Amino acid sequence: MAFFHTKDGTRLYYRTKGTGKPIVFIHGWSNSHEAFLLQEQQLCDHYHVVTYDLRGHGKSDKPQQGLSLRTFAKDLKELLEHLQLEDALLVGWSMGTSVIFEYLRHFNQEHISKVCFVDMTPKLLNDKTWKLGLYHGSFTEKDNLNALTTIFEDWPSYAKTFIKATIPYLTEEQIEQLFHLKEDNLPHVMAAMWLSMSANDYRDVLPSITIPSLIIYGTKSTLYSEETAQYMRQHITHSTLLPFEGCTHFLVGEQPHRFTEAIRDFATEKSS
Repeated sequence: MAFFHTKDGTRLYYRTKGTGKPIVFIHGWSNSHEAFLLQEQQLCDHYHVVTYDLRGHGKSDKPQQGLSLRTFAKDLKELLEHLQLEDALLVGWSMGTSVIFEYLRHFNQEHISKVCFVDMTPKLLNDKTWKLGLYHGSFTEKDNLNALTTIFEDWPSYAKTFIKATIPYLTEEQIEQLFHLKEDNLPHVMAAMWLSMSANDYRDVLPSITIPSLIIYGTKSTLYSEETAQYMRQHITHSTLLPFEGCTHFLVGEQPHRFTEAIRDFATEKSS
């Protein structure tokens, strides 16, 4: 068990395993480093695998301040420097992708050589000019305000509703089991990070990405459409699209071995 303190005094939990090219996995909203335990186990034979809990999540501190994607990006930079990592491959699932976008916006491509985005959009909220956000273009500002209110008022209810919407085939018992992994999350953290995600628009970041990028998406994702992934592919110069057929947003859990091999192949692939 390892922790490091950020410059603002927040204690973040992280794990490292293996040696070689660094691969840093960044989990999503309300999740933790445990989402990537299998990848850690399967990739540490040839890679230096790093997983960690974002502030407010898992075993990391749950502060009142610094709950924004900008701070999360600063935390990531400090972690990379704490571990003295260079030429890292960053893998972001869901909100983890937003953390990478924010990192790229403020720190360009410092310390990193490749990025992988897993089932996410550059802009969460939809409006009259953008229909590639959450829930296949149907999630609006009004929906967002309702979501934030429910997260504050009744986190268990919102979490279970979100799990059901994300993985529609789950039984009620399975939803309860998944919620059990999330019930320690604090409403103020979840609401703050949802607000930060929904307030940001990273479409301007995409053309600035010049390092090799892999865009993975689930063809049955109820959160984001195939068109969203295609939009990212069109606006990121050196990017490759990789669909996971029949998978939802939960593709990392649905096809974990294929996900591991996709990351391994991408990490091994020589940059042109």
